[in-house]
Amino acid sequence: MQTKKILLVEDEPAIAELLLDFLEDEGYQVTVASNGQEGWERLVEVQPDVVLADVMMPMVDGRQLCREINHDPHFSSIPVVLMSASREEHCRRGCDCAAFLPKPFELEQVADTINAIIGTSGAS
Repeated sequence: MQTKKILLVEDEPAIAELLLDFLEDEGYQVTVASNGQEGWERLVEVQPDVVLADVMMPMVDGRQLCREINHDPHFSSIPVVLMSASREEHCRRGCDCAAFLPKPFELEQVADTINAIIGTSGAS
């Protein structure tokens, strides 16, 4: 069985740690980046099954990262899930994301969203 890979791009350390621990407990292999620029670098290295990205981050925000993924033929098939406390329509503008998670969110909501996109558990 191959473990599903998630690239988590989140600039808030407490949220990143919470999601990392939770998603690893769910059986996923998680790589963390603290901004969109670092996220792009990790994307190339990791080739994740899904990208879970905060919208508001320094350097390159989640929407810009999503647009870059959408427009690159090597990565455009990787689904992006955006997270934000901002309004969903504002966050989705100019970005073809697979799903949106409003902050604050329940951890089960995160798991349900990811499972709906890439499968029912971390292992395939």
